[in-house]
Amino acid sequence: MEGSSQFNVPNTIVYTRRIVRPDAAVKVTGNIGRAEVAVLSAIDEAPPGTTGGAPRADIVRVQQAFGLQSTAGLLYSDRIGAGRDNRVVGADTKIVFGRLYFAQFQGVTSTTSSSAGDQSGSLWEGVVDRTGRNFGFHYNVFGVAPGFRADNGFVSRTGVVVPGISNRFTAFGSPGSILERFTTFASLGGVWRYDDFFAGRPVLEKSVSSNNSFTFRGGWSLSATPRFANYGFDSAAYASVRTLTASGVAQPFVPSGRLSAAVFNVGLTTPQFRRFAASASVTAGRDVDFFEASSVRRQDYNASLDLRPDDRLRVSATYVSSSFTRQSDGVRTLTTRIPRLKVEYQVARPVFVRVVAQYEASVRKPLVDPFTGQTLLVLGSGGSYVASAENRSNTLRADFLFSYRPSPGTVFFAGYGNSLTEVDPLAFQRLRRTSDGFFLKASFLFSTVGRGPQG
Repeated sequence: MEGSSQFNVPNTIVYTRRIVRPDAAVKVTGNIGRAEVAVLSAIDEAPPGTTGGAPRADIVRVQQAFGLQSTAGLLYSDRIGAGRDNRVVGADTKIVFGRLYFAQFQGVTSTTSSSAGDQSGSLWEGVVDRTGRNFGFHYNVFGVAPGFRADNGFVSRTGVVVPGISNRFTAFGSPGSILERFTTFASLGGVWRYDDFFAGRPVLEKSVSSNNSFTFRGGWSLSATPRFANYGFDSAAYASVRTLTASGVAQPFVPSGRLSAAVFNVGLTTPQFRRFAASASVTAGRDVDFFEASSVRRQDYNASLDLRPDDRLRVSATYVSSSFTRQSDGVRTLTTRIPRLKVEYQVARPVFVRVVAQYEASVRKPLVDPFTGQTLLVLGSGGSYVASAENRSNTLRADFLFSYRPSPGTVFFAGYGNSLTEVDPLAFQRLRRTSDGFFLKASFLFSTVGRGPQG
């Protein structure tokens, strides 16, 4: 984690967790003059079923500040091996001006070669932002070509252009009033297919929302956010899905028409009390399941609690759940529940321990054609189409950390983590370990006489 901020690139073009299990790696971070330089190179484990040897991942990031708070950066990233070569080159800048404004621009290009052929593409973004006391705005346009790939990053969707407009208005109550502050974010957004945007063709997805926040005397906060959207479907995204006709013949699944969504979120946050703080929110309404291109009733619940019984102990607990219920037949198609607990304890000034446990229980029912009710066929590992099946996952992950810091700059870490699974969700019975790992780390700060501390 040391120096990890120097690898930060807008739009997660770099996501170092893409390096899964390296056989060897080296990382160098520091400064050359006013420029921050970060280099990461690793020989990663080859993915199962691939040929061509273990892939090598290289990331080079150079960033320099100018003016008061402005920055400019360059990026080179590649992942080569296992039958695939991917290279990414880009630049970005953030320019702060007029005390309240900043503009941000990014341009990235990639080339990829594999057994499936060669492809290339670009990613770009422009942002203008104003942050004022009573009024602010955030206007942006983001585009990523269909052929863009960043194997060392995390770009969730390609082949789209996404412009957005957000305006913020804030009103303050008089001193001592019940309502101290009211803020609303009014946002309008759209999604175009990449070529459709430049050809002036209709929008694929569009949405409007208003995030309203009320802050009351004493620090209590209430939020209410309605969101309305209308979705079309890109048939290319369903190229590997088939549906059965009445006579049992498989044919391409082509979603038709458009679907509307109306979702409402409400949340409550307590003040930051001396010993605890808490928050809770609920989201409900009509939404869209993109895997089936069908309308669903959505219900989400989020809750968090931070406890500080004394100055040494801190306990943080969160719970997140989400569910989709198909409107056509009332079947609950998706359920996800994630409780998480983190306990931190300062045993003594130099000794610190932490335990983090998270359980993820999820169920995904077989995909169904919303028009015929037939189970959809998906492309199997053998290259043939098979009926989509129910997917269940019940995973418990626990991590333990011991830290000893006898003096500033000198620290010793010892940690252990394991993953377990079971048949029934949240039963905590017959748990079976699937993986574990142990690590040690030591860092020392040396002093040189006459030259002061050296790292």
